[in-house]
Amino acid sequence: MLRSPRGVHWSTVGMFVLLAYGAPWVLLWPAIQVSADLSDPAGNPGAYIATVAMMFTPGLAALLVAVTLQRRRGKAILVELGLTGFFTRRGWRFALAGITGAAVLISGSWGLGMLFGWVQLDPEHSVAKELIVRVTGEQPPMPMALLALLQLLNLPIGIAITAIAAIGEEVGWRGWLLPKLLPLGTGWALCVSGAIWGLWHAPAILLGLNYEERNPLGIIMMMIGCVGAGVLIGWLRLASGSLLPCVLAHAALNSFASYQSILFPPFDERLVGPLAITGWVVMALLIAACVLRATRLRQRHGSQLGSPEVRNTELSQ
Repeated sequence: MLRSPRGVHWSTVGMFVLLAYGAPWVLLWPAIQVSADLSDPAGNPGAYIATVAMMFTPGLAALLVAVTLQRRRGKAILVELGLTGFFTRRGWRFALAGITGAAVLISGSWGLGMLFGWVQLDPEHSVAKELIVRVTGEQPPMPMALLALLQLLNLPIGIAITAIAAIGEEVGWRGWLLPKLLPLGTGWALCVSGAIWGLWHAPAILLGLNYEERNPLGIIMMMIGCVGAGVLIGWLRLASGSLLPCVLAHAALNSFASYQSILFPPFDERLVGPLAITGWVVMALLIAACVLRATRLRQRHGSQLGSPEVRNTELSQ
């Protein structure tokens, strides 16, 4: 297993987690106090903006820890945050794989939902159409299926915009935290960092993000989903040596997921979605495919899971 030369510095990791967790509670506490609803961004713009701002807090926490506790300066800061070697040919190749994987996860979760009868494809009775009518008082100017197609054509722009916020998370979770946990072993590092990422969403979950379960069940479901997604996104980081695939995969996941409001009427989001039960099934299959690929590489070349081209000097700082 890929390991950094030193053990886990739990005091440094603990400070990072404290900062990364504390900031979202500060940002979202006013919304929690008034029981704002993140499932209705039009009715709660302040809470929605605070949630977007929340995405930058892991990266800022990592930067603060790198500068103050680890005493990094100059280029060493970029190395510590995983920002060196960002744009590489291998990074772009794995970024394409990450975007494709996000599309497979999203479409697969929806497909299983339709197969099980948990959701129906019906743009004309979708959540988005209901929102348009409520906000404007008028019917949409075009069929919702056509609107969904136009939105799909704008997907590259959507991913690029979403990536601006996604990099704030990825610098913290996969840029800084994941390498610090590698002494636990690659598998444990991926799972633990994913669980920490999932629990970080707690204040947003209490506002109705994803599941409409404003309670511990919603938080636990988010942690399970983020462990699966964290393994996949983290594998991109370890296999490519670049943070770019993580950022674009994360951005693609968020961008693709937004289409469900255009395509489907209201449904139980605990059952259907990339971080819901159907998504867990698809993620398990994708993880199995990654493990199978790694096993074949190991048999052919003696390589290890996620580590054939990783530069230890970057991942173990």
